[in-house]
Formats: sequence, structure tokens, C-alpha cells
Amino acid sequence: MKRSEVRQHVIDTIGKILVDKTLIQEEEDVTLSALELDEADFNEFFSILQSDFGVVLPNQIKADIAGMSAHSPYGQLTLQGLVDLILVEKKRRTHH
Repeated sequence: MKRSEVRQHVIDTIGKILVDKTLIQEEEDVTLSALELDEADFNEFFSILQSDFGVVLPNQIKADIAGMSAHSPYGQLTLQGLVDLILVEKKRRTHH
């Protein structure tokens, strides 16, 4: 799978989670700041990505991002960083 395809899938997955948020469904004029991902959203996001790509994302990364710790080395993980991580994990799994 190409990097651009992985990136688009990650974007689509997070988009589906945001669209399914209760606030969007129940509030007529929800603020954008209310659409932040919470811990349950991150858990769902990582679960979907792991299933779809057949990889296991390291627990430390998932915990750090979901917890959004200010001291976390992964607290500021970018979309590209996540795509790179998925590609590395996919490559590692195909070579074992």
C-alpha cells in the first residue's frame, strides 16, 4: 500500500469518528473546539487502524496520544508521523 493511500485511510478514519460524535448529531450549532477527540475516540481510532492495516501499534504510543501528556514524546505526533509508524509496522510484520 502506498504512503498516500495509508494517509488517506487515516484521514478518512478520523473523519468518520468526528462525524459520529454525539455533539454533531445532537447540537444544532456545535463549536469546533467541542469536537476534540477524547480518550474513547483515540481508542476507537487506534483499534480501527490496527484492524484495517493488520498492525499492532505500540501501547506506549497509544497511551501517550490518548492521554495527551505534555511530557509525552508522542503527544505531538503528526499525521505524517502516524502514517510513517503504520508503514514501519506493516513492513516489520511482512518481514517476520
